[in-house]
Amino acid sequence: MNRSKWALWGLGLILVLGLVGCGGQGGGDTRTVNASLGTWNYGGQNPGLAVILWADLQAPTSPDGFKVTVTGPSSASPVTYGPFGSSLSGPVFWWSLRSGVVPASGDHTISATLNASQSLNRTFKLDANSTLPQPQNVTVQATQNSATFSWSSVSGAKSYFVELWQLDNQGNPTSRLLTWYTTATQVQFTQNAGLQLPPGNYRARVFAASVDLTQLRRPGQAAQLDPQINFSAAWSQQAVQVQSVGTLRVVPAPDTAPVLPPEPDAEGGLSQ
Repeated sequence: MNRSKWALWGLGLILVLGLVGCGGQGGGDTRTVNASLGTWNYGGQNPGLAVILWADLQAPTSPDGFKVTVTGPSSASPVTYGPFGSSLSGPVFWWSLRSGVVPASGDHTISATLNASQSLNRTFKLDANSTLPQPQNVTVQATQNSATFSWSSVSGAKSYFVELWQLDNQGNPTSRLLTWYTTATQVQFTQNAGLQLPPGNYRARVFAASVDLTQLRRPGQAAQLDPQINFSAAWSQQAVQVQSVGTLRVVPAPDTAPVLPPEPDAEGGLSQ
């Protein structure tokens, strides 16, 4: 009788350890494929939805790429992203922010089939009230051929992503031309032979992230993703005017430029 009890106890322990090793949330090996879901605080009436996926691809994706699907109370129907494709194996990550999807607290499932041997199907409990503060004091200084954007450190942020947008005649962002990942609180670009912007006005949008995006190109980063990831964003308070190649100056931002309805969605693409 005692032997039977010990045998059953041992079997139960093995099963528990097995569940811990699998992450306890189902769907794929979280050491090689993982994801996070959260909020995007861009200063609107409601936050947007943030999602990120990281994978150590053991084989290239299929010729048609793969799609990421999020189901849950944040949307009446599944939200689909992609397709995304990679012709190489190794670590890749992708993230997307949507202002048109308002997060709702509760269980959400992220699913994706990357290739014949790797897939993801995990359930996350989203806290829609958890947000990251917006970057503050996003300003720019310019010399004749370089511009430096800076901002105040954001509490809870582990990294930042900066976009440079060209503006139309009304001051609305129309084309994203440059991007940076950084853990610092400033970025600099220089007008030179390798980077020439056409004449016009430009503004920067700074994102703060609760994950270190600069590390996600490295192997073994799946465990860095917490179940919830939060982003925030803010525009620079001034614009940079490119008068000609090698000539920059700072100009007041047009009155119509701050947070536009709807806020342009953001995506990190499939980075490898």
